[in-house]
Amino acid sequence: MGSDQNCTLDCNYAVARHPIYQVDGGIFGYELLYRSVGGPNAAIIPSDAEATLAVLADGIQAISRDIDANKKIFINFSKEILEKGYHGFLDPERFVIEVLEHVTCDAAFTELVRSIREAGYVLALDDYVGDPSFDPILPYVRYVKVDFLALRDDPARLRAVIDTTLAAGKTVLAEKVETNEDIALCRAKGIPLAQGYFYSRPQVVTAKVLPANQATKLGLLAEVSRPEIDVPKVRDILGADVSLAYKLLRYVNSASFYRGQPVESLDYALKLMGRDALASWVAVNLLASLGSTPREQELAFASAVRGRFLALIDKSRPNPCHHGQSICLVGLLSLLDAMLGVPMDKALAGVTIDAAMRQALLGQPSPSRPCLALCRGYEGSPDAQAAQVLSSFGVSAETASRAYFGALAWAAEMFRGSTSRPAPGQIS
Repeated sequence: MGSDQNCTLDCNYAVARHPIYQVDGGIFGYELLYRSVGGPNAAIIPSDAEATLAVLADGIQAISRDIDANKKIFINFSKEILEKGYHGFLDPERFVIEVLEHVTCDAAFTELVRSIREAGYVLALDDYVGDPSFDPILPYVRYVKVDFLALRDDPARLRAVIDTTLAAGKTVLAEKVETNEDIALCRAKGIPLAQGYFYSRPQVVTAKVLPANQATKLGLLAEVSRPEIDVPKVRDILGADVSLAYKLLRYVNSASFYRGQPVESLDYALKLMGRDALASWVAVNLLASLGSTPREQELAFASAVRGRFLALIDKSRPNPCHHGQSICLVGLLSLLDAMLGVPMDKALAGVTIDAAMRQALLGQPSPSRPCLALCRGYEGSPDAQAAQVLSSFGVSAETASRAYFGALAWAAEMFRGSTSRPAPGQIS
């Protein structure tokens, strides 16, 4: 992760974060803004809906590591995305939903805004200049971002808009402040929050995102859309795509679901989220995803095989010790450093997993280290270290062979429908 100046060719997403300041204090929060990779520090927006989806899918990853969890995060929402309910996976304690300034506040949209507010979400109105057409939704909005730049040539109107908004009990956020005079007006009017070039420009953050297999995502979306989720099936679909599993773990541990209990399995992550939040999360990541490169497809396939192989081996042991699916995370994440192009310690930053699994992936002594050695050293037949692990597990060579080829068949079935399926046995 880095700025647009030092992004490598591997970077495939960009998002800008623009600080929101307390007028006479520190940073209150950040607004996440759409940017294109390699483009200028300005929004070249394909459409409001696409921009919202890109920020939801990738912007949350961009800020999850290095923004204080107590800071508010503002995200612009198009009318279409709100109607589809794709805000549903956001933590309402942290995220603020910004209603864009050019929406039409008809009766249906007003009712939608009311229902979002009653569901516990905090809303803001963007680029407000006193337009009475927004009066129907103002009762449900907490923050009103008054556009100082648009009203600068009409000081009397600017003051009137501020006075009216404050009188309505709203928290005014002075937007596009650029001069000392703007800040002086904020102080004179008691405006608590401000954002604009007077303080800083948006900072572009770029990084590499693992693109997920499209067929896997479509299958997952179908499953989470059912009235009753088949959790084992959803877990299996996620287990076939390291990109989705990685994003899910990152999200669960950066959102309000996490309460200090290590996420040792995908089952636990799914339990924490629940159906509605999971369905929204999957839909956002599906619609905003990028296509996989052949190299990434091969790595993803090999990771899925490793994870499934370890789960089957553990099930075959006389005394299983990893509670079924939890050990699959070791195999699933074992190639994460290669996928992201960074050392494993950086790849695992922000992902909370069982300490033994983390230690194994980092090459440290760990009870899970033999499992990692097994999946790394077994590609149809075991190397010396993998054979030793199998012996210590009490698993015969024949059983291991069936487990491995069963894992290959399972992964091939899960990846069915992708544009190309990598040949197994090429990743060491």
